[in-house]
Amino acid sequence: MASKQLFLGVRKENGQIGYLSEGYTLPEFFNLICKDKEDKNILIDFTPVIEILKNHHKQITEQTILEKYNAIINYWEDSKSYSNFEIKIPKFESLSLLSNELISSLQPNITSKKNKMNHRRIEKMDENNRIVKTIEIDVNIFIDVMLCFIHSKASLEIESFKKDTVLAKYCNFLYTTISDLFNTVVEFSDFQNNPRLDNESLLYYISFNKQSEINSYIKLLNNFDDSQDLRLSLITKSQSREGYNQGYNHRDIKVTKIDIEYRIPNHSELETAKILRNLLYKIISLQKLLIRLRDEEVSWEDNTKYVEELKQLIEKLNIMYT
Repeated sequence: MASKQLFLGVRKENGQIGYLSEGYTLPEFFNLICKDKEDKNILIDFTPVIEILKNHHKQITEQTILEKYNAIINYWEDSKSYSNFEIKIPKFESLSLLSNELISSLQPNITSKKNKMNHRRIEKMDENNRIVKTIEIDVNIFIDVMLCFIHSKASLEIESFKKDTVLAKYCNFLYTTISDLFNTVVEFSDFQNNPRLDNESLLYYISFNKQSEINSYIKLLNNFDDSQDLRLSLITKSQSREGYNQGYNHRDIKVTKIDIEYRIPNHSELETAKILRNLLYKIISLQKLLIRLRDEEVSWEDNTKYVEELKQLIEKLNIMYT
């Protein structure tokens, strides 16, 4: 397999590099499945990805979660040191038990924090931002635990993903939860939770002031026509009036003026939307990995050459793009 094959899909749908980790550039999770020399799908041993991600969890403040997470990492690292399947199987069983236990703790944690979020019209945007930052920590731990689980499961029997339902349910929980929060923050729903862009949505501000980023937001909105130009839609809804401008030779010329009005969100609100956006792309990337493992014929490949290639790719991308 040529090194260049590992570069497929590195540039993300949101037009940025590196949303998969906090300050570190990584390939899309689903692109860890690539083609070998015989054009067969292989899932590369993605140990370097997990090792990079686990180094970003120094901010875990809940002691119980930290202890469970460290136990999972220790079991995962220890299980990789064995080649005998009879030894690896009980290690994987322990990892599976600990992973499900931690995820079972994180799910109500995330749901409880989500329920504490208020609509921005209640003027609690700074508090919402604080809550979302704690949710971000939980979701990143959740995803990293799933990656450890996927890694161990793939190394033992990659065909088992054909019948997986548990990991898919975990991913669907994350997607539904964070997607609901994202829709609320960018105001893509009415009071009956129907998909509709609110006239005061912060997306109008982003479309005029951060045009290069707007597609990364609207691509995440279900039932939204992403070919729609939000700037144009706002202009067509705006009121026009007649006025005068100074023209050639200082003569007044009659013109039609359009007054465009959109709400200016504060910094906390914009940061909250950005955090949720990045989490959603991360979750979708993990979903796509599980779908490929379920629907395609994929082999596990733990060749140290490929592992080293992946490590070098991550290091190179970090230098180039962060």
